[in-house]
Amino acid sequence: MTACSPDARAVPGRLTPEPVINWATLSPGDKVEIHHQGRAVAAGRIDMRAPDGSVIWVIRDGGQGRALFLQGDGATLFRRARRHKAGAGRPRVSSQPRRS
Repeated sequence: MTACSPDARAVPGRLTPEPVINWATLSPGDKVEIHHQGRAVAAGRIDMRAPDGSVIWVIRDGGQGRALFLQGDGATLFRRARRHKAGAGRPRVSSQPRRS
């Protein structure tokens, strides 16, 4: 497996993504890029994975459908940074007391 591909080289002002060695650590919804032989072949979000991480399904960006990737095929997977939305996932708290 390639540790770093030409497409993943550092760009000034941008973080370099690290390859994910153990695909079993991925979770549905994780945003990823898949590289093969130093070239990006797909990008999207994890839909499903085998419990041992040997196989993943990715819903590809741009409406390109769902694709299956096997770790044993020599693909290198990079996790993309998540963008957090302010206040997302937090319950609303009212400043006024509840009335019965």
